[in-house]
Amino acid sequence: MKLKYLLPLITWIVPTVIISAIMFKVDAPLTDTQFGGFIALLISACITYVIGIRITLKDK
Repeated sequence: MKLKYLLPLITWIVPTVIISAIMFKVDAPLTDTQFGGFIALLISACITYVIGIRITLKDK
C-alpha cells in the first residue's frame, strides 16, 4: 500500500490526537472508560479506512 493512500488517514488522526490531548488535559479530563472508548474509536476508524482502501485496490 502506498503512502499516498494513507495520507488522508494520517492527516485526520494526527490533529485529532493532538487537539484531543490538549482539550482533555485543560478542559475536561477523561475517565478510564472514556479514554478507552476514545482509543477504540481511533483504532476502529483506522482499521475501517485501511480495509476500505484494500478492497478498493483489489477491485481495480
